[in-house]
Amino acid sequence: MREVGSSVWQVFEGRGTVVLNGESKVLEKGDLFVVPSWQEWSLHAESEFDLFRFSDAPIFERLNFNRTYIEGRNK
Repeated sequence: MREVGSSVWQVFEGRGTVVLNGESKVLEKGDLFVVPSWQEWSLHAESEFDLFRFSDAPIFERLNFNRTYIEGRNK
């Protein structure tokens, strides 16, 4: 997936992996990670995964600049 706008994520519970531009990183409780604008990324849970995200997406939505690309769905 790719989307306009950056986001910061925090892991509250669980364990999983984030793949950002082809690089995998294991995530556990307390970890933070950032997804820059228009970078390819995905999440994979190994257990129940409780995450919190904040982003600048509302700004792009209000300006009607929001875009999302999902591999296999968009052409």
